[in-house]
Amino acid sequence: MSDLEKSPVVAADSAKPSSPTSSETLSVNSDVPVLTPFQYRKLIWKLDLHLLPPLWALWFCSLIDRVNIGNAKIQGLEKDLHMNPKSNQFNVALVVIFIGLVGFEVPSNYLMKRVSPRAVLCAETLLLGIFTIGQGLITNWGGLVAMRFFVGIFEAGLIPGSVLLLSQYYPRYELQWRLNMLMVGNAISSAFGGLLALAIADIHSSNGYKSWRWIFIIEGSMTAGCTLVAYFLMSDWPETAKWLSDTERAILKAKIRGDGTVGSMDRLDGKAMRRILLDWKIWICTLMFICSIVAVYSINLFAPTIVKQFDPTASVRHIQALVIPIFIASGAATLAVSYASDKLRHRYAFAMFGWMLTLIGLVIMINQRHVSVNARYAALYLISIGGYISVPQLWTLLVNNCSGSYKIAFAVGFEMGLGNMGGIISSLTFQGSQAPFYDMGYRVNLGLVCAAMVMATGYVGGMWWENKQRDAGKRDHLLEGDEKDNLGDDHPSFRYGF
Repeated sequence: MSDLEKSPVVAADSAKPSSPTSSETLSVNSDVPVLTPFQYRKLIWKLDLHLLPPLWALWFCSLIDRVNIGNAKIQGLEKDLHMNPKSNQFNVALVVIFIGLVGFEVPSNYLMKRVSPRAVLCAETLLLGIFTIGQGLITNWGGLVAMRFFVGIFEAGLIPGSVLLLSQYYPRYELQWRLNMLMVGNAISSAFGGLLALAIADIHSSNGYKSWRWIFIIEGSMTAGCTLVAYFLMSDWPETAKWLSDTERAILKAKIRGDGTVGSMDRLDGKAMRRILLDWKIWICTLMFICSIVAVYSINLFAPTIVKQFDPTASVRHIQALVIPIFIASGAATLAVSYASDKLRHRYAFAMFGWMLTLIGLVIMINQRHVSVNARYAALYLISIGGYISVPQLWTLLVNNCSGSYKIAFAVGFEMGLGNMGGIISSLTFQGSQAPFYDMGYRVNLGLVCAAMVMATGYVGGMWWENKQRDAGKRDHLLEGDEKDNLGDDHPSFRYGF
């Protein structure tokens, strides 16, 4: 029996809390216990212990496999595969991975609902590792493109699937910190990928494999091995989690309702699909995500190439040593902002803060001919930190404002699937022909970030207006229809948060 079931509790109807969303008050139902702040934190820590480590490990390995091509490029990939540095062959190899990402994120989330998160996510990541190894074995540009396409397919489900899974466990204002913890896994994996590339830069094996091949082979093997371990640690939906008691499940469900997340969508019929596809919040969030993720991909994919332009005579080791701290700083900033965001129960201002940092960095790079190399290097920090701050805010902003398992599954899939078009934009705007200044890439990024800021302001205004309509009872008529038990966040009692 869990500590919660053994400890004395107070029925919710016998307490008179000052706020229905405080950690002491988890339900208005007298059958669900009310926890002390310590008991509540203990329950959340239990979720963290069971859910985050395996997902973090999968995220860590997954992103390395997507962006390691940037490290491979400066270690001779283009030369050995007879690619023309002034052509768009390298950019095509970057773009093709996003075709898989865009096309398979929604189907992957749907498959999770039909099968199980553990089976789907671990199978996809294992295959991702296998095709990453394949990138180290190919002998021509066509083989590289083929391998990258399959890497995109099998990586597609991990991020939206993780967001969907965690949203079913954590209360509304506990989610941002956890998603940012996973985002930090991405930042650290970029730094680790640079360290690993640094360590194997001078490898020349007896079979003639150059160091860039070993980047793919070693990192792909790590992904496959990590996935096999993570499979035994992964959790499925809360209803089947053996490490949760019935009381704990009831408490979490009540707390989520107490935070204003009401309205189910557990039946996928024609009316439910219309509610999903016609929801303006999903499409605006998706557009914001596209505009924001371009900057993150630009740094993840091209930081080694950009830094090399600062000093074309610099060694590979020196370039890697300069790139690594950018991602370490991004990870630290992400954690700090996410903690503040959950504490203040606010997303919009923190996303705007991230976009402002990115804007400053982009303005410096657009004017890089007139500034010092040190200023340009500092600008890369601002672009990366700003992107790592704003992107997870958009994940949480969407999940916090959707309700119902199918609604969240499709919403997250659309946002992140179509959002990966930002990776295509990044890959096509930082072309070899634009070197060494990449003016088009930086200007496109600047315009997209400004567009994201405008859309975010309109998004928040729209949600504020809709809350006012619901407070006035203008949505109560929806409860009179035959789909009142499948409304999702259209339920009149749901309140949007921003």
